[in-house]
This record gives sequence, structure tokens and C-alpha cells, in this order.
Amino acid sequence: MKKLLLPTLATLCALSAPNAFADVHYNIKITNAAQHLAEVTVEFPATKSANLDVQLPIWRTGRYEVLNLGKNIRQFKAVNGKGQSLSFAKTDKGTWQVKTKPGDTVKVSYEVYANALGERTQHIDDTHAYLDASGVLMYAAPYRSQAVTVKLDTPSNWVSRSGMDKGNCDHCFVAPNYDVLIDSPIETGEHEFHSFEVDGRSIELAIWGRGNYDGKKMAADLKKVVVETKKTLGEFPFKKRYLFIVHATDNAGGATEHLNSTVIQRPRWMYAPKKEYMGFIKTATHEFVHTWNVKAYRPKEMVPYEYQKENYTRLLWIAEGNTSYLEELITLRAGLQTRDEFLDDLAKALLAYEHQPGRFQQSAAESSFDAWIDAGGERARNASVNIYSKGLLLGNAIDIEVRRQTKGEKGLEHVHQYLYAHHTVDKGGYSEADVRTALKSVTGNDWSQWWATYVDGIGEIPFPELLNAAGLKYLTEAGKDDEQKEEWFTGLRTRDVGDFPMVSEVERDSPAWKAGIVAGDLLIAANGLRLTNKDLNDRLWLNQQTPIKMSVFRRDELKELALTPNKQVKGKVKLKALDEVSDQQKLINSKWLGVDWPSKPAADKGSSAK
Repeated sequence: MKKLLLPTLATLCALSAPNAFADVHYNIKITNAAQHLAEVTVEFPATKSANLDVQLPIWRTGRYEVLNLGKNIRQFKAVNGKGQSLSFAKTDKGTWQVKTKPGDTVKVSYEVYANALGERTQHIDDTHAYLDASGVLMYAAPYRSQAVTVKLDTPSNWVSRSGMDKGNCDHCFVAPNYDVLIDSPIETGEHEFHSFEVDGRSIELAIWGRGNYDGKKMAADLKKVVVETKKTLGEFPFKKRYLFIVHATDNAGGATEHLNSTVIQRPRWMYAPKKEYMGFIKTATHEFVHTWNVKAYRPKEMVPYEYQKENYTRLLWIAEGNTSYLEELITLRAGLQTRDEFLDDLAKALLAYEHQPGRFQQSAAESSFDAWIDAGGERARNASVNIYSKGLLLGNAIDIEVRRQTKGEKGLEHVHQYLYAHHTVDKGGYSEADVRTALKSVTGNDWSQWWATYVDGIGEIPFPELLNAAGLKYLTEAGKDDEQKEEWFTGLRTRDVGDFPMVSEVERDSPAWKAGIVAGDLLIAANGLRLTNKDLNDRLWLNQQTPIKMSVFRRDELKELALTPNKQVKGKVKLKALDEVSDQQKLINSKWLGVDWPSKPAADKGSSAK
């Protein structure tokens, strides 16, 4: 599809008014909610050619995966302005080519089967409808920049909400173009609603589904997130309103950012206690940060979005991974998690990274480019890195290094503030060179070699040195009640299959890898004693004589393999204060985290430095 220039910001604002003339009209009629069915009609203005390609995207923004959304479309029809039928042909998985005449208007209609809640593209049932345009509303490239109206025909007791402006009826919305429409999902149905204001903007919360949540508390804590994110990244990118859509479900989980809203899905019983609730708050923070990082400014390869093909870029580790890091920092600064909780989560991220051999196989830039074909599976940890986890740690590394170079005065947020000021979507987005320029502008130093080593390359991020600059060290702290101070490390990850554990992953170069154990092996016994998944490590520990003779089933055949585990300190990984901490280290730490250095750091007893 030929790239189209997006309208200027001034034009977008003018067209967004409810009384703006709309050239493309959408109508969505919920025809059978219980059976997940709706009928959609789209009216396009007069065409200038003999063919009009009417298209449904093959992916949706925020999820870098081809979803084949056209599979849910049936009963496609097309007529002209006189109601005369027009012939058409489906030319690919997302395109219907309509035969028409220059000067004819075109009206298409089709049935949508909407039962893809977890994809966050469309879902209709007897209590609500969640409608993301990517899975529901077709477009035609010649009219992509034209203003649109959307009208819904719903059950009488439903309420419709969206980040879009309201139209001239309760279930009507308007948008300046298809790009705004596709980034403004609609939630209509029965839901709990709360709202509050921050700096003249209306922030709204719509919750669908029953669960163990407290809507008033959610709204109060989201207000803290909104305030702190603005303080961190700058003025709001949206002009009037922002909508948090929350789905309390039993069969879906995840979240997606949008231009003026977000949708967050969690199991209905995972909003309490605090640990589960913090999972919701951090997810909400992540998606709200995306309002800046991705929606306001993003990699230039994704400006504008190409809806009929993959949008490749080497910078998703910034778009997604830096957002994951900022969610942690903002919830800390907003007072929603403690300093110790932040450091504990960072320590866990470092531990997981230690056990990801794929960091020596794939760079962050390569992982970003390959996100579209990342299939996961048992080899993923050994052969690749993840844009979220690697981008989080790179964001943390950049943050501390910038603080070190600027004596605490600047950090990662200032790099993002630079991108927001100079490389918004209406300016074409940012390139890799633009990010390095932002780093140089903030610190006064050239980052080319750093970038080549840690972003384009697979150099080991120097976390011991970086943490030292912030007065911290990474260690394993033995628990007070641990009778044994050591445990076996095998490199095995397993899952329950009947009565025995089945190997799901084997870490590269670990003892299990060297023993020849592979994913799919069923672990039966160790030195003749039966194994279970529940106490696998404890039972292995009882076998002090090594190597341990492992009995496994592979292809229904019994095999005997020799496993020699490594001993390691038993306990939790921690980030703790150095024995001696200078005023400069304390300054960098407090500026980095946004909270004061503790007056009396806890002693590091029973610990073993890594």
C-alpha cells in the first residue's frame, strides 16, 4: 500500500469536532450478541477509478503479529449510490476489490463474527461489545485520511464509550481519519464507570465483568499514575480525554495501548491481594506510558502504519522494553510500590537475564526486527532475547549511565522527552541515529560505541559497574529459615504431565544440557527413586552422590542419562547497598529512583555476592 501523509496536527484538531463533515460513514448493528454477531455497513464517497479496494488490516497496532483478521468476515456485499449490486472479488486475505464506475459512491456490508477477546480485536456477547476497528471496520486507501463517523445499534440498556469524540447521538462517534479510528476502540455494554480530572483532561475508567476489584481504589491509583507520567514525560499528547478500558475475564489476559485509551484484560480474581493488584497497576502504567512512547513518537519505519503488511523496525526494544522499565520507575515515584519492591523486581529481571543464553545469540536490534516472526517455544530462551525484558534492562542501563555521566541530573526520561520534542509522529518519527543524537544531547557525549556494543551487538551489559555507580551490589541472600544453604542447579524447566514432570526447556550449556536431557523428556526417577514435579529439586538434592542416574522416557523408550548438577547458594537474589557508599553514589541513586537514599540501609548478613 502506498504510504499516505498524515494530516497536520492543526487539521486533525479541526476535523475532530463533532460537527465536522464526514466522508466515510460506519454503522455497526449488534444482530445476535449471544452468538457474537454484528452487521457492518460502510459508505464511501464517490470513487475516481473503476476499482475500489476495500480492506481489513491483517494486524492490529500494539501487537506485532499477523492475525489474519479477515477470517471473521462473511456475507460481503457491495452496492452503488442507487442501490445497484456491484461485483467484487477477494484478492487476498484482507482485500475485497469492488468493480465500480468513476463518480459512483460505494456502500459495502458484511457480517462480523466477534469472539476474539484475547486478541483484543473484537468481542461481542450478551453483556458487551469490544470493537477495535482493525478487526471490525474496513477502509479504502484513497479515503484513509478522510473524516469518519461511527454509529452503533446496540441493546437499549448498553452505554458506549471510546477515546474518540462523541457524535450526534448516544452511540455515535467521530474521528478525523481512519488512523485515529483504528486507534480508538469502542467499549459498549454494561460496565462500572469512574472518572476524574488531571490538568483539565477527563480521565475515565470503564470496567466490564465482575471480579475482586475495587473500582474507586483503581481510579484513585490511576490518578497517581497519570500525574506522575506527565511529570516524567511531559505534556499530555491527548487534548481532551483518556479512557482506561478494563476487562475482568476468565479466559483472556493482556493489554494494548491506543492513541487516547487502553484496554487491559486480567482474570477476574487477580485484582487482589496487593501482589496481584500491582500487576494490574503496572500494566495500566505501561499502557499509559505508551501514549507518549509509541503513540506520540515511535520508530520512523512505523510512520504511518502499514495495515496490510509487517512494519519492521530495529527499535521495538525502545518502544516496548523502555516502556516496561518506565512502568516500574513511575509506579515507584508515584508511591504505588516501595523502593525495596522496585529493587527486588529489578534483581529478578537480572537473574532471568543471567539464565537467558540467547543474549549471546541475538542482539536487541535483531530481536526488534524479528518480533514479527518470534514463535517462542522451548528454544526461545537459548536462541533469542525478548524486546520487553532486554529493552527493560537496556533502559535501566541507559538510565544509570546517563545519571553517571551527568552527575545525577539527567536520566532516561530526558532522552524520551527529547524524542517527544523533536520526533513526534507528525514529524516522521525517530531513527536509530536520532536516538543516539538524543543521548548525546542529554549527556554531551557520543554513544556510538556503546550502541554498537550493547544494542547492535551482544556485549554483556556491565551491570556490576552500573549498579556500583548507584551504590548497589547484586547478590543472593540466604533465607533465615533455610536449613540448607545450597541447592542443585540443573538448568531444567518442567511442567506436570500426569504423574511425572515433563521437560519444557533446557538451558544451553547447563548441567541438564550437557547430560543430554531435551525438551519433551518425561522424568521418571533419579538413582532409582521416583520423581514428581512438586518436589523435583528437593528429591534431586537428596542424591548427594553425583552424577545422578536419571531415568527418562523419550519416544516411549526408557533411557538412562548421567546428570551432574552444580551447587549454588539457596536464597533470593537481591540488590543491596555496598558496604561503603559515597555521597556521589547516594546522589545518583536518589536521582535515578526519585526517592531518598535510606537513612539506615539494612545489613547484608547471610549473603553471598555474585
